[in-house]
Amino acid sequence: MSLYRYLLPLPLLALLPLANATAASQSFIGAGGLIRLSHPSSLQPTRNFAGRALMSAGWRLMWDGTPVGRGVGVVRFWQVAKPTDGQGQVTEMIQVGFSRSATVIATCGTAGTRSGSGRRLPDRMLGGHRWTVYANGDAGMSQAVRATNFRTVVNGACYAIDRVTYSAAAAPPPRRNAPPQAVAAARMDAILATIKIGRRR
Repeated sequence: MSLYRYLLPLPLLALLPLANATAASQSFIGAGGLIRLSHPSSLQPTRNFAGRALMSAGWRLMWDGTPVGRGVGVVRFWQVAKPTDGQGQVTEMIQVGFSRSATVIATCGTAGTRSGSGRRLPDRMLGGHRWTVYANGDAGMSQAVRATNFRTVVNGACYAIDRVTYSAAAAPPPRRNAPPQAVAAARMDAILATIKIGRRR
């Protein structure tokens, strides 16, 4: 579902900063051309897949880049932002990877729904492929993570996209020039919309 469906009731003037913030001006190609996307020039791709101490091992494996079976983390984008509720800080993030492990491929679209917080969402078409989608999350006293996870198998590989929001209410506030959470989230969602996987067709 398009982000803009939720923004339609807002005044046009309020949309202009988001439109500028999400403008994709850089291309990223990874995994030998198997993963392609566009991103704002203000966001740099990284291979740093460090996780958060809050998460238990089973959930952590699903978003911090640690291989589930044998996998490869290809790219992550993230941005620290001012949370909507004004407390602490929030990190908006998207990451992409893949695995050719037979074990991973066999459970590509089901592994994430086996946790206590896993919830299946409607399948989604993205980049010409159908993706299995599910929601997941975890929370502590002052921290919380929620994620929308995308999985698909193409040409003998399980591809994974994780769209993550990590909130830390007890953390120090971000820098003054940090964007509002809505802007950071829109940037990540804009990257998600451009992702293409597999060989060019």
